[in-house]
Amino acid sequence: MSNIVLEFPPGFEDSDWEVEAKGWLPGVVAVIQGRRYTLTVYDPARLTQDVDEALNGGRVFLERNLVVVASVTRERIASGIQEIVQTGRVGDLRPDSG
Repeated sequence: MSNIVLEFPPGFEDSDWEVEAKGWLPGVVAVIQGRRYTLTVYDPARLTQDVDEALNGGRVFLERNLVVVASVTRERIASGIQEIVQTGRVGDLRPDSG
């Protein structure tokens, strides 16, 4: 991951077990080849719950730079971002402006 830097939201280190249990983490920043991408990371179960809740409420579910990993842990997030880079899918992400 030499060309990737991950920045986790403040307090993540102290509550990483809680984040994993919730299955959702907004505000992860990936700096890839000098460009910043703010990501929202979900696990499949939490994503399904949030999508169902939105649709049942008559709304649409939309999330910019959504990344789904098996579990919301530092290791899985890093591995997921590495896979995005290795498979050339960075173009599917929208970089932060400015």
